[in-house]
Amino acid sequence: MLLVLSTSMMSCHRSTVDEQCAEMIKREKRRLPRNIARGVVLDSMKYETHKKTVVFYYTLCDSLFSDESIAQGRSQMESQLLDEIANSVALRRLKDNGVSFKYVYLGDAKQERLVLNFENKYLH
Repeated sequence: MLLVLSTSMMSCHRSTVDEQCAEMIKREKRRLPRNIARGVVLDSMKYETHKKTVVFYYTLCDSLFSDESIAQGRSQMESQLLDEIANSVALRRLKDNGVSFKYVYLGDAKQERLVLNFENKYLH
């Protein structure tokens, strides 16, 4: 999931973090939607300048991901994503400049199923 950001960040040489994030989002939107795993699609991304947060929007196939399975896997998923973000060298500049990350998982009918927030202060 971080590969998306890693590739974009390495080729971006903007003067500010906000500009760098905006350019990364613009570039990545051209490649969306994208299948990430069976039943998981990365639909869109945005950068919330006022919150300094990169937001990813995924759709989970309702027939493959029940509310129970999401609840059971939440802790492991959150831990895995936190480790990936915290240990990512490609994201270092963003993290060093206060950028946070948010993952929003929606169901087939676009109802919110899971939201994971990774505030910058916990990423170092």
